[in-house]
Amino acid sequence: MRNFIIYIFLLLSFTACNDKLTLSPAVSLPTEDALTNIAGVKAGISGMYAGMRSVNYYGRNFLVIPEVAADNVYLSASNSNRFLSSFRVTWLTADPDITSFWNQAYAVILRANNIINNVPSLTDGTDEEKNDALGQALFVRALVHFDLLRTFSQSYVIGGGSSMGIPVMTKFEVGSPARNTQDESYAQIINDLTQAKSLLAKDGSNPYNANAYAASALLARVYLYKGDNAGAVSEATTVISAGDYAIVAAKDLPEFYNTVGTTEDIFTLMVLPTESLGSDDVGKIYLKPGYGDIRVSPDLVKVFDTTDARYKSFILPFNGSTKEYENEKFYGQDGIFGLYSPKILRISEQYLIRAEANAKLGNYAAAISDLNAIRANRTLADLVNIPDADVLANVLLERRKEMMFEGHRYFDLLRNKQDIVRNFCGDALELNTPTCTYPATSPTVVPPIPQREVDVNKNIQQNAGY
Repeated sequence: MRNFIIYIFLLLSFTACNDKLTLSPAVSLPTEDALTNIAGVKAGISGMYAGMRSVNYYGRNFLVIPEVAADNVYLSASNSNRFLSSFRVTWLTADPDITSFWNQAYAVILRANNIINNVPSLTDGTDEEKNDALGQALFVRALVHFDLLRTFSQSYVIGGGSSMGIPVMTKFEVGSPARNTQDESYAQIINDLTQAKSLLAKDGSNPYNANAYAASALLARVYLYKGDNAGAVSEATTVISAGDYAIVAAKDLPEFYNTVGTTEDIFTLMVLPTESLGSDDVGKIYLKPGYGDIRVSPDLVKVFDTTDARYKSFILPFNGSTKEYENEKFYGQDGIFGLYSPKILRISEQYLIRAEANAKLGNYAAAISDLNAIRANRTLADLVNIPDADVLANVLLERRKEMMFEGHRYFDLLRNKQDIVRNFCGDALELNTPTCTYPATSPTVVPPIPQREVDVNKNIQQNAGY
């Protein structure tokens, strides 16, 4: 893409993005020189992860947009003018949040590609170091392509494999690439993760860098989205059976999201106190003091048993408004209000992935068993005597409660071909919206390709409805 040219300057200094490494020579060198030795590559990996911490990506917006566009939360009528188009599901082709995510995501892919394409030519470093570097970059490239795919393309169950996916980028090139199909996009993502899994160590002791189990966990998610339920069961089982991870217990739940590096974490994007985004830390969009724009919808509140540890830990009366509820998952970390290190992959999701895939395969008892493994750690009784026809609904309900506010709800609804229905819609406390129901099959529930991309790339096709 021609506008990828603007990212070259990022690469000239991306080794400086991480305060934890001081490699002065690498900072001042052009990219092709900085990545000619293993020290430069390791600094490049730090820069790659730093790009993911941007407010336009996992630093905040990519966690918030899929929640505010769905039905777990609502945007207050009194707000700071943030995420209005996402809440109303009325994106314009020049939408700044959507454009910034697109740009940041492809910038991270470019960083990953430079590592992937330079590691084979390294003349120093051990095989273990080179395999680890290559595996981490492949993992990140797959993750970012997948995040772009599920954002800018219709769900696989609706569009099918021949529908438009995203431009898949595996190297830097100045040009005008067309969008790959969904099948082509998924094939590249799965290939990257399969290769990463073979290169990375099977070691769950460090969740801050990708390992083989993180690759399997992401593969399980990718297979679930694509409808390959047998593949999802297989990869989730690999992670669950490893023995390196454990579902967070109810007693530890209140501080879980404020604690980094627990045995629940498979892949966590570490954010140090010095890397705080200040007023843009994710917790501050939900809480006061802070913007406090986003409130928990009564639609979500009513699905909880009030004895549920998740309800008691994370859904509390809103500060200053007894009629409303707030999300306290991201209250703060390291004594910094609103700071959060995104837990991108965790073991509870793997149980939910396996449960959903098994329910869709007709393995109902196995699905309920996995749900009960989570419920046992949420102060809830086991589910028993659930009719087969109701198992999937129970799985999706448990997933909604477990993964709330973590950036999954919008995608979960659309990939299961479920409409977005807001029953609290129209209340005076909530920002007004043009409608209260958004059909899963509507083309405009998928955001547009940013206009600036369309303007400079004659081959890229805009999404329907824009």
